Amino acid sequence: MDLAIIQKELETLAPEEQDRLAAYLTVLRMKRMPEHAEELSRRLDDRNPDHWLTLDELKEKLSKEDDPS
Repeated sequence: MDLAIIQKELETLAPEEQDRLAAYLTVLRMKRMPEHAEELSRRLDDRNPDHWLTLDELKEKLSKEDDPS
């Protein structure tokens, strides 16, 4: 099945169903990449604001990750 078809179909789901699907996909990713879960836990537990990214810093970081060059 084509991913574009799946994405279009998922847009028709109720928000609660989309949330359940997102949670399911997150669990699959965590099983595939255990280091991702460990890093996420470490960051969520970090209470030092000096280590936190601002929204602008996060947007910049994400835009760099999306840039294929």
